[in-house]
Amino acid sequence: MKQLPPIFKLNDNPKDTNQKYYQGKVSNIINTEKIKTKKDDNLSIEEKINKIFRTKGYAFNIPVEITFSNKTVNTYLALKKNDSIITLDNEVIPISTITSLEIKSPSK
Repeated sequence: MKQLPPIFKLNDNPKDTNQKYYQGKVSNIINTEKIKTKKDDNLSIEEKINKIFRTKGYAFNIPVEITFSNKTVNTYLALKKNDSIITLDNEVIPISTITSLEIKSPSK
């Protein structure tokens, strides 16, 4: 009978997990959320909107917080048309009235 290479042999201890190969510490992980917000703080509102619509995925999957006319809305963007944006809630917001736009993390 032909011997199999070691890569195809069954593990002698089936209770082995990947934990014995993990050598990092949780404290060494960098908080990527802080890094993302620092990059986005320098962008204008128009650049943030363009960034949302130029992502690889769908724009309506990215949560945003829009502040305009002393009103704050947590929503998703559906469409950018000329000088306004339309949210998934069918609300038309002129870009010129937006005072702040924050791109939230999709995983939250």
